[in-house]
Amino acid sequence: MRWLWFLCCGYGAVVCGAEPPQRIASYSPGATQTLLDLGCGPQLVAATRWCPLPPTHPAARTCDAFSPDVESLLRTKPDLVILPRLANPLWAERCIRAGLKVVVLSAEGPDSIARDLERLGAVTRQEASAKALGDKLNRIAAIKPKTLLIIWDGMMAGPDAYTALALRQAGFKSPLQAGTWVKLDWEILVQANPDAILWIDSKPENSPLAPAKNRLKDLSEIVVVKELKLVITSQVYGTTSGSDWLPGTGQIKAAEKLSELHKTLR
Repeated sequence: MRWLWFLCCGYGAVVCGAEPPQRIASYSPGATQTLLDLGCGPQLVAATRWCPLPPTHPAARTCDAFSPDVESLLRTKPDLVILPRLANPLWAERCIRAGLKVVVLSAEGPDSIARDLERLGAVTRQEASAKALGDKLNRIAAIKPKTLLIIWDGMMAGPDAYTALALRQAGFKSPLQAGTWVKLDWEILVQANPDAILWIDSKPENSPLAPAKNRLKDLSEIVVVKELKLVITSQVYGTTSGSDWLPGTGQIKAAEKLSELHKTLR
């Protein structure tokens, strides 16, 4: 567990340092959105090609958590590196050995976005902005929750997925009993019997939630699914992932969209 000792020391150095980071490399699109919302866009010097940065942003798009390259990272001269929760621990250790300070995002859970927001707010010295965003994230709709099944890239979001935060704000909850992401299974879907389905397609742009006619047609042709009330009443919706559905403060906008959806459900 030597890497964990390095990681803890690196994170402690960031928090206790005299100055906030001026050059940040982000290996997480969700964290990049959070940093933008914290007002740290000018400090971003490196990001992934999927990060939601404006086309004219000067950050190098060289960060790749699946195939990291320390040489290209060092060329951007970062003083803080943000790594996703599933990053290889050896990569975190290598970054720290190269003299870089590292923050690894929290393990996924219903409150992981809020925890990461607090950490990133502290490390960038944007505590006030983080608190304001956190207050928005922690709002809970004062209505009886309906069940909404989120399906994304062949996976169903369970109650322990980070998406539970936006669902909770909008008056929804996952119909699944446990877990973060579960492989799409028609029998499990039938047993869950959600009030509605939201199908997310992985695309870089954000888009509104809208009836998903093609998805509804597909579900109507599946024997074990077509008799569900949500199929009969056409409660199947779709959207694109963009930055709103990433594990970051973009979920605030996702919750706003879900709130509007909640009003339309029959």
